[in-house]
Amino acid sequence: MLSADGQKLFEARYAIRDEKGTVAETFDQAVGRLARTVATAEKEPSQWEERFARIIGELFFVPSTPIWANVGKPDRPWQPAACFVLPLEDSLESVFETLKDTALVFKSGGGVGYNFSAIRPRGFPVRSSQGQAFGVVELLRLYDHAAGIIVQGGVRRGACMGILNADHPEILEFIRAKLAGGLANFNLSVGVGDAFMEAVRENGTWRLVFNGQAIAELPAAEVWEAIVEASHACGEPGLVFLDALQRSNPIRGTVIAATNPCGEVPLLAGESCILGSINLAPMVDAAGNLKEVQLAETVGIAVRFLDNLIDVGQYPLTFIAQTTRATRRIGVGFTGLADALIKSGLAYDSEEGRAWADRAAAIIKAAAEEASRELAREKGAFPWWGRSVYYPDDPRRNAALLSVAPTGSVTLIAACEGYGIEPIFAVAYTKSTSAAGKIEVFSPLFLQECERHGIPETVRSEVARRGSCQGVDGIPADMARVFKGAREIAPEDHLLMQAAVQKHVDNAVSKTVNLPREATPADVDHTFRLAWELGLKGVTVFREGAKPAPVTVGAGEPEEPPEAHRNCCWV
Repeated sequence: MLSADGQKLFEARYAIRDEKGTVAETFDQAVGRLARTVATAEKEPSQWEERFARIIGELFFVPSTPIWANVGKPDRPWQPAACFVLPLEDSLESVFETLKDTALVFKSGGGVGYNFSAIRPRGFPVRSSQGQAFGVVELLRLYDHAAGIIVQGGVRRGACMGILNADHPEILEFIRAKLAGGLANFNLSVGVGDAFMEAVRENGTWRLVFNGQAIAELPAAEVWEAIVEASHACGEPGLVFLDALQRSNPIRGTVIAATNPCGEVPLLAGESCILGSINLAPMVDAAGNLKEVQLAETVGIAVRFLDNLIDVGQYPLTFIAQTTRATRRIGVGFTGLADALIKSGLAYDSEEGRAWADRAAAIIKAAAEEASRELAREKGAFPWWGRSVYYPDDPRRNAALLSVAPTGSVTLIAACEGYGIEPIFAVAYTKSTSAAGKIEVFSPLFLQECERHGIPETVRSEVARRGSCQGVDGIPADMARVFKGAREIAPEDHLLMQAAVQKHVDNAVSKTVNLPREATPADVDHTFRLAWELGLKGVTVFREGAKPAPVTVGAGEPEEPPEAHRNCCWV
C-alpha cells in the first residue's frame, strides 16, 4: 500500500486517466499493467508476470518514472528509458538536428546529456558564411530555452546535462555561465581527465585546444580556481572524471564523453538506459540484519524486468533504439540506504555504515551479473558483446547493469526517507513538489525511536522546530549519532560512502556532497580533489544557502535537499 504522499504522486504522474482526465487506475492495477506488459517478452509470460508483480507490488523494486508513466498505456508509445545522450557536432545541421531529437526525447519522458566540446568557440570564423561562431554558451542558452518550453513526458520541463571538456577554449565562460542565473534546465559539469588533475596538483600549465590546434596556454590553477569559485557560489559546475568513465567503458573502440542529467549513467552518443531501484528499507529484518537472500532474489528478477523492457519498449528515435538494443545497458540501483542504515542502528558517516553499504552493493552486483549471464545463456548475449571487454570468456545479456540514481519520485513511491545513496536530508523539513504539493516531513523512523525511548512531546517539538536532533537535550547519544541530516555529515564522509558503493557499480552513482553555509572555496577545492583521488566518476557539491530552494528545514530558512539541487532525469 502506498503512503499518502506516494498516492498523490501516483495519481498525478502514473495512473491511467479516462477521457475526462479522471484517474481510472489503482496502484495495484498499474502494477499489473507493468508486469503483464513486460512479461510479454517471455516464453512463459504468466510465470514472470507473477514475479514482476510481486516485487513491484510489495515495493521491493520500484521502476523509474517513464516506465510507470508510459509502458502498457493505450494512449502513448511505451518509452521506458529515463536517460539519453545525444551526439553534437560542429555544424548548424547537427545543432538543430540534435535540438529536434531532444524535443522528441523530452516528449517521451527522457532527460538528455550532451558534450559540447566539438562546438567551435565563440568568435571563431565560420567559412561557409564568412561569419563568426556563436559558441558554446550561446548554444547552451538556445537549448535551455527550448527545454523550458518542451514539457518532459507531458509533466515538466526537460532536464539536460551540459558537459564541456577542460581544454576547450571557451571553458572559463562555460564555468561561469550560471553565476548570473539562467540555464535553469541545465546541469553543468566540466569534463576533466587525469592529465588536468595532475596539472592542477603540480601547479602546471594547461593548453586550451580546438580541433588539435593550441589556442591558448594558461596556468591549470586558473581553470581550477574558476571551477571551485563558481561551484562554491551556485553549486555548479560539477566535475565529470572522463578517464574514470572511459576505464569502465565496456565497448572497445568507443568513447564515453557524457552522462545523463544527474550523472548516474555514462552513455555512448545515441544510447539510452532504463532504470529501476531496489528498496533497501525492507531488506533489513527486525534484528537489523541484511536479508541477503531476498535482496539477491529481487535483483535477479529486476534485471530480467529491465532487460525485457529493452525489447518491449518503443523509442523516440530509430538510432537510439538501435544503439540501446546493441548494448542492452540497464541500471539497477537502490534507494532507502539511509532507512536501512537507521533500521540497522548504523550511522551513515561511520565505518560500520560504509561496510554495510559495501556489502549490500556487492550482493547487488553479484546477483545482477549472474542474472545477466543466465539471460545470455537463455536469450543470447548483447549484440556488441564481441566488441566488449567481456568477450570471449564472459557472455552477458547486458553491457552494463548497475546505476544509483537520485530517485526523487521512486523514493516517494517506496515511502523511504533517504533518496538513492543519500542520507536523510533532515529530521524535519517541509518540501514543495510539483506532483504532490507541499509535503511536511518529520522522520517516521525518528518518531518510532522516540516512542521506543519514551522521549516526551516537548523534546520532539524542539527537534521539529530545529529540523535536527543534534545537541537537543533529551535525545540519547545513540539516536543523535544515527539521525544526522545531509548537512550534518562531513564532506569526506559523503565521498567515502560514494566510493564504497561506486566500486561495485559499472555505470555510476549520483551523489551530492552537502557543505555548510560557512564552507569556503578551500572546502570545495578539497572535496573535488578527494573525489578524484578516490576514483569517483563525478562529483557535485552544494553549499547551504547557495541558491533559492523549495525546502524549509525545521522553522528555519529555505534550503535544498540533494535530490532537488540538480535538474534530473524523470526518475
